Amino acid sequence: MKAKKYITNRMFVVVVFSVSALSAWSCKDFLKEEMVSTITQDYFETEKGLDELVVANYNILRWKFGFMEGPFLFETGNDIVEPLDNAWATFSPAVWSASGAAGDYANNLMGYYQQQLLGAYPIINDCNKAIEIILERAPGKYATDQSYAAQRLAEVYFLRAYAYYLLVTQLGDVPFPLKSNNTLPNNFYLPKSTSATIYSQLITDLRYAEEHLPNRSQTQRGRLTNAAAAHFLAKLYLQRQQAAPFSSYRNADGSIDRSSSNAHLGLLYKGEGTADLDSTIFYANKVISSGIQLADDYWDLFAVARGDWSNEANAEIILQASYGNNLDNGRYGTRTNAAFTGDYRNAAWNIPSWTWGYGLLRGQSFLPSDWGYDVFTDKINDSRFEKSFQLEYESASFDNASQTDGPGLAYTDSKNASLAWQAAEASYFNSLIKPTYKRPSWDNRQAVAGQRKIGRGDLALVFLENSKETAIDIQEALAQPYVLYPRWVKQEGKIYYRKTGADRLNSNAGLLLSRRVRPSSRKFVDPNRSTVDNHFGTRDVAIFRLAETYLLRAEAYGRKGDYASAIADINTLRSRAAYKSGERRAEVLARLYPGADQLQADERSYPYVAIAGTYDRIRVDASYWDGSSEKSKAENYPLEASSNEKRFIHFIYNEFSREFNTEQNVYEGIHHAGIQLERVLHHAQLASNRSAAWPSADNPTNGNGQDGNGKGTFTSFHTFKPFPQSFISMLTDENAVLLDEAARRAYQNPGY
Repeated sequence: MKAKKYITNRMFVVVVFSVSALSAWSCKDFLKEEMVSTITQDYFETEKGLDELVVANYNILRWKFGFMEGPFLFETGNDIVEPLDNAWATFSPAVWSASGAAGDYANNLMGYYQQQLLGAYPIINDCNKAIEIILERAPGKYATDQSYAAQRLAEVYFLRAYAYYLLVTQLGDVPFPLKSNNTLPNNFYLPKSTSATIYSQLITDLRYAEEHLPNRSQTQRGRLTNAAAAHFLAKLYLQRQQAAPFSSYRNADGSIDRSSSNAHLGLLYKGEGTADLDSTIFYANKVISSGIQLADDYWDLFAVARGDWSNEANAEIILQASYGNNLDNGRYGTRTNAAFTGDYRNAAWNIPSWTWGYGLLRGQSFLPSDWGYDVFTDKINDSRFEKSFQLEYESASFDNASQTDGPGLAYTDSKNASLAWQAAEASYFNSLIKPTYKRPSWDNRQAVAGQRKIGRGDLALVFLENSKETAIDIQEALAQPYVLYPRWVKQEGKIYYRKTGADRLNSNAGLLLSRRVRPSSRKFVDPNRSTVDNHFGTRDVAIFRLAETYLLRAEAYGRKGDYASAIADINTLRSRAAYKSGERRAEVLARLYPGADQLQADERSYPYVAIAGTYDRIRVDASYWDGSSEKSKAENYPLEASSNEKRFIHFIYNEFSREFNTEQNVYEGIHHAGIQLERVLHHAQLASNRSAAWPSADNPTNGNGQDGNGKGTFTSFHTFKPFPQSFISMLTDENAVLLDEAARRAYQNPGY
């Protein structure tokens, strides 16, 4: 049973302008959503009702992870992940418009939803109501115990700040109500406040929260702590400083210069403090010195098993979105487990069905871009690469009777439909691979033409993310004792990109074609979902963890010119990322990945154990951003990164990408740093419109293969989402007169 923790297990639906059904909560092992019929406003004037109102607002922490809108809004538009939906990935105007899906999903985040108001503004309204009751009327214990009241007020300030942070990240300037409203208004006059005004208030509120929230030893897991507030403050102070140079893209009255091609930078401007970098360092220091510790092993943060959620209590996690071990997890549970998983089912590689251990792909999913893999510039020595992505699948099957995963069918089983050896492949394997192939499941057997290749417990489906320069020969690829999918393969003087097909690499895939079969994230696979084919997940998801605190502080140090301190923080993470002596690599890394030939002979043989730690090979120094060293060139900096200072910032977000891929915060980082546009255009081929910027292959298909050209239309205005048309259309002036076309255009974000 999942450990007891603090969770919001009955859902509030207090909407922006009216009150609908409400419910209560209790701290149990399971999340359970129970709606009750009607609750009047008077209920919240009681101590119990106010307690419940405070707790209900924790639902905002789960918004990103409980709805597919989360990854569509907070992953689309970074440079390391692609939606499998081509219209989203290429930024098609049909999607990226106020009346398209981007507007719809922004609508759902805002909470101006037609029937179920579940987004940010309903939570903000509830927060405002709770703040007013605590400060103005203070029922029961709120009047007699000032410490209790201050802690609850601190929680609500934090949760309101987080809701506004999500909105500002996606939309820029937004309406900024700080008073509750529970009746239908006389008009829909909702003027926007500048991001500078909003950030100033958020920082004030969070400073109060940091002073009055308890530390983690004094509260239940999942409830807000002073470390969470300090981390959030460090983040907001840094983001305000990042955008300080963009003030010139605002007009004197604070509005956006919509005529500028850099209007998006104006939307990023959040005002300026007197010592924002020092404040970032100050609050990061508080978190780092608080006793919170990095996980010893990167994989410890994500490892789960049937009936085991112990990773959720890892000391590195500062704040998480909490879920339970059944379906009563808000409306859907967490969708994150299905958003980033690959489709691995195929009898051709002896995995005919979904399994607990490999997760479940939902229809609309997200997989890394090529840069999402290649940002790991040393895949052999940085263990985060194989701990982030599913590079290998073993043969597996699911037994309905026992509800357990099995090891797949024996290669001699008549039901085994895996790929059969062809004569040339068998000969190559027997003479060149078998003499050193010691995998126990293989049991030293000969490859025999016509026999099934993949047996019980064998490797089944394996991915090789190589480069054009290191393309593997097709004979070697096909002769592996499993199905190998390389990114680049060569044959008879030609080089092909992402050839797939269970029938021996004869189908084209990749850009704008089938992109489902490639390494997917391992981080959120959930073996505890209710049924093997149900994508409603049970796992907590980390929102803040200590690794980010180190990178926030490192960036602040670097921006102040203190590169020695920045390097020390980065290397704290690199030390954890390195393979340790005695740790095993994935077989494909040790045998086939470019760079494997640098390993010692014993490291290249089963069980592929690292003889020595690899920290010295991935330790960072200033040469990583000097612009001339091989390490600097490997970081693939955008053309705009024309100085050491600029390359350092991009290095931070390369490291952020290595540490946090698919955790739905890389987008936030590059967005607020003002470098989203240049990174997407330089790295994200499906989104970019640049020509001849990627290596070309010999197998493009009607312009849809790897021809070296970008496939998308991403431009500056895509760095913010559009206000939804349904929202724009309901707006009025202060006299309740609907806005005219000119006023609606002025309200809408630039470019839409």
